[in-house]
Amino acid sequence: MSFDINWSTLESDNRLNDLIRKHLNSYLQNTQLPSYVSNLRVLDFDLGKVGPAITLKEITDPLDEFYDSIREEADQETEENNDNKEDSEHVCPDRTIANHEGPKDDFEAPVVMPSPNDIQFLLEVEYKGDLLVTIGADLVLNYPVEKFMTLPVKLSISDIGLHSLCIVACLSKQLFLSFLCDVSDPALDDNQTVLDPKGPILAATKPLERISIVRSMKIETEIGEQYQGQGSVLRSVGELEQFLFTIFKDFLRKELAWPSWINLDFNDGDE
Repeated sequence: MSFDINWSTLESDNRLNDLIRKHLNSYLQNTQLPSYVSNLRVLDFDLGKVGPAITLKEITDPLDEFYDSIREEADQETEENNDNKEDSEHVCPDRTIANHEGPKDDFEAPVVMPSPNDIQFLLEVEYKGDLLVTIGADLVLNYPVEKFMTLPVKLSISDIGLHSLCIVACLSKQLFLSFLCDVSDPALDDNQTVLDPKGPILAATKPLERISIVRSMKIETEIGEQYQGQGSVLRSVGELEQFLFTIFKDFLRKELAWPSWINLDFNDGDE
C-alpha cells in the first residue's frame, strides 16, 4: 500500500535544514581528511521540493531495541537529576536534613512499558528528488613543497537516488528510523526474515557491507577559471569528489543503517 506525505511541510522548515547541516558538519569535524583537503564543511542543506515514494509493506510491534534505548536515556537523565540534587544540597546546608528524610525525595526513572498505541512500519522508500548539499573545501597543493598553494572550491551534491527498505517505529511521542537494506538485496524477498530479530539483518552488530542506501549522486565542482587547465588541480578535484562520495555514503550507513537509527523525540515541548 502506497501513501503520500506532506513533504512541503518538511522542506519549508528552515530549522530542520539547519539542524541537518550542523549534524553533517559535526560528522565532518571528526573525519580524517586526506593531505590534499582542508577546511571541509557544509555550507548549505536543502531537502528539496520532491519527496520520496513510500510503500507500506508490513505493520508490527516495535523492536525491543527501541524500548531499551528509551530506558537507557531515562536512566541517564535520572542519574543526572540526582547528581544535580546532591550538588544543590551541598550548596544549601540548612536544607540538608529535610532533603535526607528518605529516598522518596530522589528522582526515580520512569517505567517504560509498551503501549497499545505503539506501532512499527516496514517501508519501501524510493527517492529520486532534488535534495541539494553545498560543500566548501580548500584544495591543498603539496608540490613542490608542503602546502605550496591553497585553492578554495565549492561542490554541489545533487541527484541523489536511493531505493531501500526501512523501519519506522512510533513509541509514545518518539519516532525511530533505521534502514535495513537495499531493495535489490535477495534477503528482501522474505519480509519475515527481515523483521526476525535473530535473522541476518537485525542480528547484525554493524551496518552490512551490502547496504549502500545511496545508489547514485551527482557532484559538481566550482573552481577558478585560471586553474581549470592545470592537471594537478584537476586530479585533486577528482580525488576530492571521490572522497566526498565515499564519506557521504559512510555517513548514512553509520548513522541510519541498522543497528543504528535516528530518534526524533517530541516530548521536549511538554511542560
